[in-house]
Amino acid sequence: MHTRHCRPIARRLRLWLSSLTLIALLIALLHILHQPAKHVDQHHHEQHHLHHRPPLNASKLALLIENRPSPLLAPLMLHFIATLPPDWPFLFLGSHASLAAISASRAVRAHASSGKLGLARIPANMSTAGPEMISRFLTSLWVYEALLPASVEWLLLFQTDSVVCANARLSVDDFLGYDWVGAPWNPRGQWGGNGGLSLRRVSTIVDVLRNQVRPRGGEPEDVWLSERLAAHPSANVANGSVSLLFAGEVNPGEPERVLPPPMGAAGANRSSDGGGSHGLVGGIDDWRDGFYEPMGYHTGGSGAFLHSGIWGTPELREHIWKYCPEIKMTLAMDAARYVPGKCGARWT
Repeated sequence: MHTRHCRPIARRLRLWLSSLTLIALLIALLHILHQPAKHVDQHHHEQHHLHHRPPLNASKLALLIENRPSPLLAPLMLHFIATLPPDWPFLFLGSHASLAAISASRAVRAHASSGKLGLARIPANMSTAGPEMISRFLTSLWVYEALLPASVEWLLLFQTDSVVCANARLSVDDFLGYDWVGAPWNPRGQWGGNGGLSLRRVSTIVDVLRNQVRPRGGEPEDVWLSERLAAHPSANVANGSVSLLFAGEVNPGEPERVLPPPMGAAGANRSSDGGGSHGLVGGIDDWRDGFYEPMGYHTGGSGAFLHSGIWGTPELREHIWKYCPEIKMTLAMDAARYVPGKCGARWT
């Protein structure tokens, strides 16, 4: 009798233990699946991240042309990629040496693999060796009709002495309504701006180049093109005041103004209409008050030319270091020059 009673109990016990084991295995599996991976293949992680980017806009292209190898190429390119709106694709045209320099960066190679960044040689039939050759390159109809993708309508051209500021409240997309915009030569002028950091409408430039040819040794490409775009019947070129919002180089623009919050209202909750320049908030943005803050900067001379209107006082320079610290990448800076006394270049 005792044995007969134990057998059903033993069977039930075995079934119960099996169920517990299965439940424990399921719990362990769920726990493993919800744990963050501690040993993730780096390449797989990068590809997963890059494949989840917003789609690229084929009508836009940011272009850097540089035949000189430089350690600046990769960090500058990566900064522009991070700062421009995410739908902008990029193209780097370089020499064998400059392509090797920029491709040494793993982050650059990851963007190239994702399709965000194109890396290509400067065509053999073209040259960028010096200002005249660059002007010939950028006024060649072949470049716009054959070299650039046919879908490109807006071309953001930048050089190694230019930068877009991460703290800027304006985006390059805010200027897409213009056929040409760059740091203005005349802040009160109706057209024209430096090409070293410039936004250009390709279709209008193509129309100009189909009807006119820049003479060899003529005006620099940015002067020659912007002058003809200003005379084009359908072009909309940015005037001096708009261009100053886009980029600073020689002439300063209007300083930012921070207004105090209205009585009885918290400054942080204020609408942009109730604030100062672009809705600056009193108590938060006070450090911006009284200073010119363009979307980006172009210095010229590979970072060697700093004009007094932008850079001429310690206060102006100190504010730029706060507002746009990334511009330090583009400048030939040696901190030892700013140390007083007989302190040498080597510090201990």
